[in-house]
Amino acid sequence: MKRLVIVRHAKSMHESYVETDMERHLAGRGYGDIELSAAFLKAKGLHPDLIVSSPAIRAYSTALIVANRFGYKSDKIQLNSSVYEASVNSLMYVVQELNESAETVFLFGHNPGLTELINALCGFTLTNLPTSGVAILEFPITHWNKIDFEIGKCVEMYSGKRGGY
Repeated sequence: MKRLVIVRHAKSMHESYVETDMERHLAGRGYGDIELSAAFLKAKGLHPDLIVSSPAIRAYSTALIVANRFGYKSDKIQLNSSVYEASVNSLMYVVQELNESAETVFLFGHNPGLTELINALCGFTLTNLPTSGVAILEFPITHWNKIDFEIGKCVEMYSGKRGGY
């Protein structure tokens, strides 16, 4: 069985001094929200074998906070530009190319792609994965390259806010 933990980046700033979308940093609220999400994942007994993140500052910062909570070394986080502004098909390709030795992968990225990926993999309609939101998906496969639409089961979700969904 493979497990994919999808995490949307924490709340980010929309300051005028930031020149590009890639450079947006986390907002103050984002730090607190992602700490709650990290605590949720830790309480579930999950541990990442691999962390993959969009290279956007807000996504990578989110991944760093969670990695730190798990004692996962920051230099082991894989930055993948294909996760930034990705379509479902691009994200599927990223997942299918994951290292086979990883059983549990944490994937940090952006909407609408992450919400659409959850829907495609699990065959249901989630309207929006909120900032700092988490979806834990399980797959009855032994190889990432066998992942396909509607074979996953979303076993739990967390909103990244006090009180959950």
